[in-house]
Amino acid sequence: MLITKSTIIQTAEKYPIKGFVPNSLTDWDGKVSSVIFLAGCNFRCKYCHNKNLVERFDLLEDVSIKNIKDYLVKNSDFIDGVVITGGEPCMYSWINELCQEIKSLGFDIKLETNGSFPEKLHELINLKLVDFVAMDLKSSFENYQNIVNSEVNIEKIKQSILILKEFGNYEFRITMFPEIEKEDLIKISSYLKQAQANKALFLQQFRNENCLDDQANSIKPYQKEQLESFLELIKQDFVKSGLRNL
Repeated sequence: MLITKSTIIQTAEKYPIKGFVPNSLTDWDGKVSSVIFLAGCNFRCKYCHNKNLVERFDLLEDVSIKNIKDYLVKNSDFIDGVVITGGEPCMYSWINELCQEIKSLGFDIKLETNGSFPEKLHELINLKLVDFVAMDLKSSFENYQNIVNSEVNIEKIKQSILILKEFGNYEFRITMFPEIEKEDLIKISSYLKQAQANKALFLQQFRNENCLDDQANSIKPYQKEQLESFLELIKQDFVKSGLRNL
């Protein structure tokens, strides 16, 4: 079930926007972007470093959509696009409205999602409200529930993968939390290759700070050399691949 504005927080001005980065060179490859952070998520990934956005968003001040739009208009000469992330943007029934407001200003939109709401993802793509999608894959399907620490419908994850395959403008990302092992990576990579959804896969370094699960803060991340060896195992299966957040 999608969540309405009033379900997540009563005091939000219009949307529960809890963070805004005016200028970023790292959130959309090849573009200068502004980044909007929405509160709330249906997953509880152990390694998530947006703890406040997921569980303590009521302590964060709202960011005015009007102020964001004013900023975008004033700086449209060098801002190439807007990234909408979270939290999980697709869990909201009103995400279309937010995208339409940004689109009306002439900006491309990159959506970041966990892929658990394929119907909403399909709707946003069909309505041409998003131009690029980055989907976070958590692990092999067998290990998914352990990582997200929530109930997950794997069939919905698979549906989103196929939706993005047809869309074409996408990338998949895996945060290499040490409970995700080499075998998990090989399994999910093989699935993407077999599904012909193998345009791009990036491995991201896990950061052991401000994690949703306090115990994850004491887990040592993989060394750079280990991540490089993981990438060597799977990169031949993808048109584009790489390491991030090293």
